[in-house]
Amino acid sequence: MRLRLSIGLAVLAAVGLAGCSDVDRVIEPLKVRQDVTMTPAEARADLDKQESDLTAVLGGDWDNQDNLIASSCGDNDEGLYYYGGRNRTEPVTDPDAAAATVEKWWKDRGYSVEIHKYGHEYVLGGDAKNGLAITLHLDTDRTWLETDGSCVPGDWKKASDDDIAHKRNQISRTPTPAPTPSDRR
Repeated sequence: MRLRLSIGLAVLAAVGLAGCSDVDRVIEPLKVRQDVTMTPAEARADLDKQESDLTAVLGGDWDNQDNLIASSCGDNDEGLYYYGGRNRTEPVTDPDAAAATVEKWWKDRGYSVEIHKYGHEYVLGGDAKNGLAITLHLDTDRTWLETDGSCVPGDWKKASDDDIAHKRNQISRTPTPAPTPSDRR
């Protein structure tokens, strides 16, 4: 009797907790954007520019954690994209103001924006018209972002081999002050 009750409670707890996740939706694979044409170099530069401009809006010293080796995307690996992120070891001083500033800044540049607040922390999602997606975390102990660049048509394996041959992932990993944002979109 005790075993049956324990198993029943365990199943009930597992079922109950499964519905409590904020990540209840299925994350779709990146789709190739046939309407966006970029060379691998342009895709890398776009990723860096969007992240650098955002870090400039927030200020502070950021660690660059970009992966500049092309990855595959699309239903049959028919495209390529780059991904990365930046990390700032200190939090923003005013998360409410920072979230409002980033939201306005993204919207002024045509991004669609989603904001979630958890206690004193924010998670902001910004999707650019070209498919680039940035998730910004304004945590109580640090500030960080992660980015998936646009999924563009191209041979990801060839681009990846070229990136490796040119040692593109061997970039400076020391904290650098955020640059001044540019007006170029």
